[in-house]
Amino acid sequence: MPDRSPNRRHILKVIAGFGALAPLPLWANPMPTVEEVAFDPDIPVLGNPDGDVTVVEFTDYQCPYCKLSFLQLSDVMKEDTGIRLVLRDWPIFGEVSRNAALLTLASNSQGRYADAVHTLMTTRDRLTFRSTANLLGEAGVDIDIARGDLEARQDMLVGLLSRTEAQATAFQLQGTPGFLIGKALYKRGMTADDFRKAIAKARA
Repeated sequence: MPDRSPNRRHILKVIAGFGALAPLPLWANPMPTVEEVAFDPDIPVLGNPDGDVTVVEFTDYQCPYCKLSFLQLSDVMKEDTGIRLVLRDWPIFGEVSRNAALLTLASNSQGRYADAVHTLMTTRDRLTFRSTANLLGEAGVDIDIARGDLEARQDMLVGLLSRTEAQATAFQLQGTPGFLIGKALYKRGMTADDFRKAIAKARA
C-alpha cells in the first residue's frame, strides 16, 4: 500500500506549530562530544566537507518529518556553500529502516552515497526490503555489490548504527529527526528559516 505521508505544506505547518526553537547547549549533556557526533570517520559527508558549520541530522528513511527537514536543509545548502552535512542513521522504524540505512552506507564504496540518500529522502513510496533495493538501483547503486560490501564491513557499519543510537539516547532524543548544529541541539523538525537562524547562530 503506498505511503500516504502528509504533503509538504501540511508538514511545514505542523513543524511551525511547535513554536520557537529551543537549542540546548551541549554542556547540559556531558556526552557525547561534538567531535564524536559530527566527525565520525565512518560516516560519509554531504555538502562541503570543509564547511565552517556542521549540521548533523539524526534520521530514519521512513520518517516523513526527517524527509521534509532534509529537503528544507537542501534548499538552504543551495544558498550557503559553507554547510557540512552528516546524517546519523537512527533506524527507529524497524528492520526495513535498518536495512535502508545499512545499504545506503554501503553504497559509499561505489561513490553513490549522495545519490542513495537523495533517492530515499525524496521518495513518497512506503519502503520495503524490495522497494529499497529497487530505489537504490534506480539511483545507480549496484545492489549486489552493496550487499557484498555490507557483508564484508558488517561489524563496522552495525557498530556505527550502535554508536548513533547511543548518542541519540544520551541526548535524550524522543525520536527522529534531531539536529546538532554547531554546539546546539534541536529536538524537532526544522524549516528552511529555522536552519538559517541556527546556522547563523553557530557561526556567531
